[in-house]
Amino acid sequence: MNEKDHSNIFRFSLTQQNVLLCEKIFDADQFNPFTRYSIDIRDILPRIITRLQKTLSRRGYTTNINVGINGEVNNEAIVYDLLGYNQSMISKYPKEKREGMYYCPQPIVQQIEEKTIRGVECKIGFYINNKPIVERTFYVDGFNPTARWSVELVDEVCDIAGSIRAKILHTDVKNMWDDYDLINYKGLSITQIRELSPAKREEMLKRLRRNN
Repeated sequence: MNEKDHSNIFRFSLTQQNVLLCEKIFDADQFNPFTRYSIDIRDILPRIITRLQKTLSRRGYTTNINVGINGEVNNEAIVYDLLGYNQSMISKYPKEKREGMYYCPQPIVQQIEEKTIRGVECKIGFYINNKPIVERTFYVDGFNPTARWSVELVDEVCDIAGSIRAKILHTDVKNMWDDYDLINYKGLSITQIRELSPAKREEMLKRLRRNN
């Protein structure tokens, strides 16, 4: 077993029922253990869901490609009918196999107290290895099946994962400064700090701040 078998990874995934629409993975071992196992991103989940709802319900999807002509590169915006392309490909299969190959998830409508929820059910999840840190189900009104194959969705998921990584990095820097204070003002070793429970660690830091 090599060193990579012991590595830790973060995964941000977007699924629609049992269909994985997009997933971004990044290294979890670049952060300190305390940070890695005490992540809280619940405060940014509403913004993430809103962004994905907008991306998944766009009326059309465009991607930029580079076209080389006589050594020159031009940027041209090309609109792809990806859903039509996939349906065209599916039509080449035997009729008895086609029904299960089409991707066209159906929206639902349900009433929860005074709120009406409608749309296609989707889910986001943030995991360390295979352990969930947080999962949320949400609904997309006007879901566009073409989004499944769009570059825009990949870009959005990668950008969201980048913002989560930046948030974790910010927390990691704060935790390292807290470690510095515990070492220099409380005389703890890094081993002793790692053995502290989150509640005990916070209690010691609060006392330290009151005394300084």
